[in-house]
Amino acid sequence: MNQIYYLAKISILNPEEATSILFSKGWSVTVAAMVLTAATCISTILAFIPNPDVSEEIRANGLMFSPISTAIIVLISSYLAAFFISRGGAWFGGVANFGQILSVMAWTQVLQVIFQTIVVVVLFILAPLAGIVQIGFVILGVYILISFVKAAHGLTSLLMSGILVILASLFAFLGTGIIFGGVINRLLS
Repeated sequence: MNQIYYLAKISILNPEEATSILFSKGWSVTVAAMVLTAATCISTILAFIPNPDVSEEIRANGLMFSPISTAIIVLISSYLAAFFISRGGAWFGGVANFGQILSVMAWTQVLQVIFQTIVVVVLFILAPLAGIVQIGFVILGVYILISFVKAAHGLTSLLMSGILVILASLFAFLGTGIIFGGVINRLLS
């Protein structure tokens, strides 16, 4: 637990050092995928705690906006984003492979679990403050991801890393939409 706390603290204060510590753990693609999957499921559950009573009409007959479908969408998007970040990084002179970027994505999702847990605790203490804390954590999470990608690929600027993350995310969302569009179309036919 102490190592997780230290790595979380370093991730905020010095993302470059956190990236090297994360890579020194030597996670395989399988371990990174398991961490990403577990953290995504926990994060999704925590995200649904503030408003569990979403009506079935809003959930589109249980198909969309349920915790399970949300977790699946986030997972597919994360895997695709890791793929596009690892491949796209080479265009910018990056050196990270898919396994390293997947490790970065997995650790970022673990940080999201920590952030989401803090938001839920704040929600029970002072609900309006929880929204502000959530916005702050989203901004911090994006900064950490961009910094991790910069360090992993050995890029020279946060701007290049930010462009890479934005483009990879757009392609990942497009890919997820295509995948889910086909699946939903087949299910509803």
